[in-house]
Amino acid sequence: MGELNNGSIDKEVKTIRRLVPELFSYLDEAARIVEELKNSAEIPEEALRALCIAWQYQKSWIKAKQAERRKDYKSKEREELELLEDELGEGFHEMKEVVYLELDNIVQSSALVENINSILRMHLNTTKNHVTQGMLNLFMHYHNHRRYAAGKRKGKTPMEILTGKTQDKDWLELADRESALGGGSPTY
Repeated sequence: MGELNNGSIDKEVKTIRRLVPELFSYLDEAARIVEELKNSAEIPEEALRALCIAWQYQKSWIKAKQAERRKDYKSKEREELELLEDELGEGFHEMKEVVYLELDNIVQSSALVENINSILRMHLNTTKNHVTQGMLNLFMHYHNHRRYAAGKRKGKTPMEILTGKTQDKDWLELADRESALGGGSPTY
C-alpha cells in the first residue's frame, strides 16, 4: 500500500507499520510458552506439537459460528487427542491439562477490542452516532456485569473473574441501584 504513493493513505500506512509489532506480540508470547513447556513439562516434542494443534482446533470450534464448522473442529480435536492418548498412556490427561492451561494464557491483543466493538457496533448503528456519555457508561456497566452465556466463563461475569467476588444480582438490578445511589460503585 505504501508503494502506491497515494497521499491520502500515507498517514494510515505509517500508523499500521508502527502498530504491527504490537498487533502480533501474542505470537512472541506463544513461542515463549511453547519453549517453556518444551523445557519444563517433560512432554515429548511431537506430543507437544500435537497438543498445540488440538488446542488450536479447540479454539476454532469455540469461535466457530456455523454448527457444521464447529462439529468439524471438535472432531479434529478429538482425533488428535485420541491418537495422543493411545501413544502417551497414563500421563496423557495431565500433559493435556498443563499444555491447554498454559496456551490459554496467550492473550491476542486485538481480541478484546474486537469483542467490545462487535457489541458496541449495533448500539452505535441504532443511535446514528449520536452517543451520549450516559449510554457509554451503561454499556460499560453491562459489559462488566453481564453473565457469559457460553464458553469457559459460562455463568460468570467479567467483574467476578477480575475481583473473585460473587455477583448476586443481575446487571440490570445493579444498574438501577447505581443510578439510585448517584452512580456509585455496586456492592456484591
